Amino acid sequence: MKTTKIAVVDDRDDARKMVADVIEDAIINLDIKNNWSVIETTPFLNLGDYSKWINNEQIGVLILDERLGEVPGTSGKSVNYKGSDLVNILRTQFKGMPIYGVTSYPDDPSMQQHFALFDEVMKREDFSSKASLYVERFLRTYKNFLESNEKELTELSMISKRIAIGKATTKQKKRAEAIQKNLEIPVTTIALNSRKEWLDAYQEVIDSFKMAQKEAKRYLNQKNKK
Repeated sequence: MKTTKIAVVDDRDDARKMVADVIEDAIINLDIKNNWSVIETTPFLNLGDYSKWINNEQIGVLILDERLGEVPGTSGKSVNYKGSDLVNILRTQFKGMPIYGVTSYPDDPSMQQHFALFDEVMKREDFSSKASLYVERFLRTYKNFLESNEKELTELSMISKRIAIGKATTKQKKRAEAIQKNLEIPVTTIALNSRKEWLDAYQEVIDSFKMAQKEAKRYLNQKNKK
């Protein structure tokens, strides 16, 4: 069974593995290893690689170090961006995804400038000593993220039906476009079981609107071309 992943991005092997290890221990202690796992990576040279990686690996929570360019990666090159630069870029696509900073330099000027884009910034030593508590917080944050998308999916289904039968207002059409854009955020799972629960609850509604959504998508695509 696939799991949702908590991903750690850090250029230093020892620091990255330490964070990943305490998360792994927390996952085991919380008895959620059937639904959650941890993955780690050095920073990507190409910032555009993160989007595909997040989608392909079913990453639900992202943890970033701040000073990502201190140590060369597997390519032998160091990246020229910080964790705060990365979160600034990721927020343009992954607007509501839980993204945390774990760093030894919480007062770094760049970190402070982009502080609001993180769900939280934690000192490395604090995180290590309270990993289980922080992982539980990650799960709550991601649950809220899923529930927000659930509401938007239901609203889009309702608006799509009105668009398909020609009864949607201009305001509703604009709202449908906004939701569709926002739902580009990859909803992986808080845990597959949890996602299945809310998907099942709305499956009957979604199925009944399937044809309507196709028509709505056609309408939105045509509008985007104009």
